Amino acid sequence: MTELELQIQELTRQLADLRTRHVVMKQDMLTIERRLEQLSSSTTKVIEQPDTIVRSIDIEVPVEEPIIEPKPYIHQVQERIQQDKAIPATERRTTKQLEDFIGTNVISKVGILITIIGVFIGAKYAIDKDLISPAMRIVTGYLCGGVLLFIALRLKEKYLSFSAVLVGGGLAVTYFITYIAFSFYQLFPQIPAFMIMLVTTVAAVAFALWYNQKIIALLGQVAAYAIPFLLSNNSHNVMALFTYISIINLGLIFLSFKREWKTIYHIAFGITWLIYIFWVADESDLKGHFTQGLLFISINFLTFYASFLAFKIVRKELYKLGEIALLLSNALLYFFVGYYLINETHSNVHLLTYFTLGNAAIHFLVGLFIFRLSLVDKTVSQFIAGLGLLFVTIAIPIELDGNWVTLLWTTEAVIVFLVGFKNERKLYLDLSIPLIIVACISLVQDWFQMYPYLTGDSVLPSNVVRPFFNLNFWLAVSACIGFGIISYQSSRKGSAGNRGIRSFFSSLLPLVFVGLLYLTIFHELHHAFDINISQHINPLFEENNRNIDLLIYSCIYISCWMVINYNWIKKQKFHLLLLLAGAGVTIIFLLFGLDILGEIREAYISHQIDDVDFYFNRYALLAAIALLWLCAYSSVKTFGDENKIQPAFSITFNISLLAIISNEYIHWMEIAGYSNQYKLGLSLIAGGYALTLIFIGLIKKKKHLRVFAISLFSLTLIKLFFYDLSSLSTISKTVVLIVLGALLLIASFLYNKFKALLFDGDDN
Repeated sequence: MTELELQIQELTRQLADLRTRHVVMKQDMLTIERRLEQLSSSTTKVIEQPDTIVRSIDIEVPVEEPIIEPKPYIHQVQERIQQDKAIPATERRTTKQLEDFIGTNVISKVGILITIIGVFIGAKYAIDKDLISPAMRIVTGYLCGGVLLFIALRLKEKYLSFSAVLVGGGLAVTYFITYIAFSFYQLFPQIPAFMIMLVTTVAAVAFALWYNQKIIALLGQVAAYAIPFLLSNNSHNVMALFTYISIINLGLIFLSFKREWKTIYHIAFGITWLIYIFWVADESDLKGHFTQGLLFISINFLTFYASFLAFKIVRKELYKLGEIALLLSNALLYFFVGYYLINETHSNVHLLTYFTLGNAAIHFLVGLFIFRLSLVDKTVSQFIAGLGLLFVTIAIPIELDGNWVTLLWTTEAVIVFLVGFKNERKLYLDLSIPLIIVACISLVQDWFQMYPYLTGDSVLPSNVVRPFFNLNFWLAVSACIGFGIISYQSSRKGSAGNRGIRSFFSSLLPLVFVGLLYLTIFHELHHAFDINISQHINPLFEENNRNIDLLIYSCIYISCWMVINYNWIKKQKFHLLLLLAGAGVTIIFLLFGLDILGEIREAYISHQIDDVDFYFNRYALLAAIALLWLCAYSSVKTFGDENKIQPAFSITFNISLLAIISNEYIHWMEIAGYSNQYKLGLSLIAGGYALTLIFIGLIKKKKHLRVFAISLFSLTLIKLFFYDLSSLSTISKTVVLIVLGALLLIASFLYNKFKALLFDGDDN
């Protein structure tokens, strides 16, 4: 059923519905008139016989049939609307409508596809069996396409959609047969075959406009781009190829603008840039075709640029996410393809700078033009001007041969975010998120190129850059500053958008900024120590020195952020994450840092290092750990959540403190020349520490301290019986057992002494 027949059927149904409503309204009018007549006659009777009012009413009311007043029509309509809304969409679609959809839409497309496949199979069978000559096969194929077009034209007036499907099938057959005639049978030279396909493409565009059917235009578009590749003879005629593509783009963009078929414009954009990307990647003689390549990528860049602005200016459209992304992609693809083309064919870096500044000039001029004339929404001009600023920024590191790609993405992300943030435009905020992610990935890639140790390469390159005084490091810092600007702005005022977008900018991105800044400085410190190690006669000590200093840096970095957070930022979630980071650094210190200090001690005992290096490394690290825990305690007190996390915080602190005390004991015992310091002394220290915790837990009513102390006592006893006593003399065993027994008795006494208060109001 055609669209016209569907419209006639719908109007007929509406007319019948109106007639039904008219009948109902007429019946309501008659009922009201009868009621008015009855009331009028009753009133007349009451006036003429006042003495019989009560008696007449008493007689008439019981026998009179009640008249049920019909509901007003508006109530009927409202009830019907509510009933329609209550019916699911799947139930409202009748079987007949579903049948019409399948019969008029699905079956036609499946049928034409099967028809084309049948033509292909028949042609293949005729070729395989050699039933007819090659020329007759081609003529037959063209006849099949012509028959489909003829039938389509005959059915156009009554069956528009079905006719459009047949037109697409006929054009597809024509393309296929022309390609077969040229490629397999060489019946056509290249130029005639090209002209036939070009005429077919023009016909497809004409049919699309005539039928007002996008599917025909899409078929012609795909075929138009495929023609030069289907009919290629490997002549590498770049001028002809790019001229053809530019002409096709102009025609297709005009078509998409005339009919507002943006899909055609988007496909043309994607295919064109794919062709140019594959060309620059595969072309063996880029230098010989440099002028043609740069000229035509510039032409197509400006073509798509103008098309985007035309939709916004002429059509008075508001921007959309896809369109802004297309504008950004067009600018970046042109820059990257042009940069690659120049970089591969010319050694003069100044050309790259001029090319980048030329990009900036184009965007500045366009932004200024549309801003002065107020042609579009001001955010579009701001975005375009931002592109100009972006390329000006990029030109500096390009001239200095820096890692400009990361700066490109970061600057672009900052500009897009600020435009969206200042104007409360969710679209720009959405667009800035993938830019931020890409910038982070690019920064990580730069690190792998800058720092050999990340790839497992211990050999430094010959051209080692000076630590902290190199462009790569400051570009990484600039990228971190960009993320910091976004984080700061989003923290001052909640960003627009849904909950996920707000969480990204207010919670996730600040953490990414803090993490990336930490890694930026960490990598540069590591790089500086690697240079020192390569030049030192004692590399083992320098490696240990590097690891100690990196731990010190980690403690100081986290401590600084804790101070900043509980004094100014005051973010609860950030506070908890910093505590987790501090706990992580503490675990690394306990597992690896103490072991490194032991290696340094061995070097000191063997006189490989002097006193200054020995004492500085050790106590600088212990001081940094103390600073970290002091800032963590202040942060916990400031945010007032000590009751929630105090048990975990307190136990972690006590484990760390006990480990440090035990390590100090081992350290000075080894320096003094004693042996077996891992046995008896450690057990006594652990027992004394456990007793102290029990006392504090009883006084402060801290249950978690008492439980931890009892656990520590248990582990100490296990160590004592299975490890310490195995090599001790009888007297030593007696002394140890008496001391530990005394400690346990004291602990028991304390429990009994404070029994009345022990379980009365424990804090935790």
